[in-house]
Amino acid sequence: MTNYVVRRALWALVAVFCVNAVTYLIAFGIPPDPARMIAGQHATAATVAAVARALHLYLPIWQRFLLFLWGEVHGNLGYSYVYNRPVLSMIQQAVPVSASLAVCAIAAELLIGVPVGIIAAYRRGSGLDGALMVGSLVGISMPTYWLGVLLILVFGYLLGWFPITGYSAAGLVLPALAVGITGAAFYARLLRSTMLDVMSFDYVRTAHAKGLAERTVLIRHVVRNALIPFVTQMGIDFSGLVGGLIVTEVVFGIPGLGLLANQALGNLDPTVIVGETTYTATAVVVINLVVDIIYAVLDPRISYS
Repeated sequence: MTNYVVRRALWALVAVFCVNAVTYLIAFGIPPDPARMIAGQHATAATVAAVARALHLYLPIWQRFLLFLWGEVHGNLGYSYVYNRPVLSMIQQAVPVSASLAVCAIAAELLIGVPVGIIAAYRRGSGLDGALMVGSLVGISMPTYWLGVLLILVFGYLLGWFPITGYSAAGLVLPALAVGITGAAFYARLLRSTMLDVMSFDYVRTAHAKGLAERTVLIRHVVRNALIPFVTQMGIDFSGLVGGLIVTEVVFGIPGLGLLANQALGNLDPTVIVGETTYTATAVVVINLVVDIIYAVLDPRISYS
């Protein structure tokens, strides 16, 4: 396990480096005049020259990229001249917001999707199973932005139960449901399918033959072994959620990484784009590594070589 973690960590560094290189090349290498783009069309020549000096735009792009990497190693992700702030402080301010939304969305997915998947698998072939699967198909088919607008209209505007926009404890309910309902529908179908496969294994039939209670067999032998692909998908989803729920945060006006990325793209702010991409890539590889380690906890039969 230790050797595997070390190897994965090294490959993670390579992945983050490649993402950095491509993003930096697109953000700073393709525009004909990055300094003018950052400073704005109405900026004076002195301001444009100051931006060019600060970002070392007079150097070849490979040297600028190496300087950027050196700054990353020391915790410096650049400076946003659009917002007049260090990029790292902007990301640090947005991360807790997106992380709290991601946790609430995952919680909504699990609280809805896991019971539905277990009930559907346990009552397979019944009318309840069919109704739950039809409902999950409808949930998967609904776009998140459409569901978000619908939730705002019904529970925010008409009923007034929750805030329509902004970041607060009550304000996280509707965006978490907008993401969670769609994710829960997928998780329910995934868990049901996996549980039905596990139910056909020999050790499940052996557990029944030993006279174990139905609930014990279901929870201890079926659900636990069915969670491995479930955890895989959850790790991938959480990586994307932490990286920024752009659509959801824009629709609900939540000041997280998604809204920050949308504003950076709209304002043509390359330093923020590169800095946030660096954070997202790092979060994805770290979470995927954690998911692989969880595999061994759920199923000791998995070996890493």
